[in-house]
Amino acid sequence: MNDQRERAELLAALHAAGAASKEDEKELQALLQADPSLEKVVRDFQDSITALASSFDPLETPPRTLGKIQKKIAREQGSFLSRLRSWLSKS
Repeated sequence: MNDQRERAELLAALHAAGAASKEDEKELQALLQADPSLEKVVRDFQDSITALASSFDPLETPPRTLGKIQKKIAREQGSFLSRLRSWLSKS
């Protein structure tokens, strides 16, 4: 297996799991444009994640925990200064 295909598989797995960064997504799109046969790799990972997710009952997240998660996501997606303030407040 070549390095490009291995990288595409890693990026496809991250994409399917919802864990790919913006840079990962851009790189995956570039690889897909260069080699459209990699679409099957992406679909296979998406199908696997879907099958795995549907094999478990959903967990209920307590509202307080969900609120903390949402605030953390908002901070991480915020501006550089927001992330810096958050990091400094932990120090």
